[in-house]
Amino acid sequence: MRGIMSSLEEYLKRKGFQLINEIRKEKVVMDDYEFYIEENSVKLPIPLPTGKESLDDLVSMGIKYARASRISQGLGAPLEYLISGNVVFVIKTFNDRKELEEKLIKALEGIESLRYFL
Repeated sequence: MRGIMSSLEEYLKRKGFQLINEIRKEKVVMDDYEFYIEENSVKLPIPLPTGKESLDDLVSMGIKYARASRISQGLGAPLEYLISGNVVFVIKTFNDRKELEEKLIKALEGIESLRYFL
């Protein structure tokens, strides 16, 4: 029987995403967005404007905002927020790793279904 972690890794791989282990956290790499898993929390970064962005930078920022918004909507309330430099992290903490992975897979499925709908 496969563990929950391997099902998350398999799901991400099947979707063309990556799960990269870093010191004290994991990074989920999507096509145009990256976010983090730290213990029982998902941390979704949203860049803040500095006033020095090009038009391309602003478009990229909008995509990251949309990704974080859709994922956080799928993960559900309550959410926490942390500002670090020019990034806001939207944080969702779960009771355990199993719940985190199940909700994260469901949230990512919601993004994919929206993409096909549009």
